[in-house]
Amino acid sequence: MRSKKELCLKIKSLKIKIIQTSNEKGKNHPLTIQISQKLDKLINEYMKLTQHK
Repeated sequence: MRSKKELCLKIKSLKIKIIQTSNEKGKNHPLTIQISQKLDKLINEYMKLTQHK
């Protein structure tokens, strides 16, 4: 399991990446959607981690 700090860093990194990809390729581009799905999973993992403690 990842730590909260590690998850926060990955979430911040993906937020930057999704903005860049969205600006370059568009919001409905498959790569933008793929990054969005990864971001959702990380946010869900973070929420589960913080709710249990």
